[in-house]
Amino acid sequence: MRCQNDWFQKFGEQAIDHFGRLNKVKHLTENNAWRKNYNYHSDRPYDYYAVNTITKEQRSLTESQYDDSTYTLNER
Repeated sequence: MRCQNDWFQKFGEQAIDHFGRLNKVKHLTENNAWRKNYNYHSDRPYDYYAVNTITKEQRSLTESQYDDSTYTLNER
């Protein structure tokens, strides 16, 4: 951990500036907690679904919805 702490002390500000600072706190709510996931099956097609990480609710997705990087159940 010492090496990591030394690195962050030297380059931490530069890294944060590079990747972007958050000016506003992001709060996880039931409306924006949706994440895509899938179940692997070796003998049949995958099961694609969205899961709410707070409520644990799951909703089925098609493969194209899962592959679409702009598709989301998140409400803004």
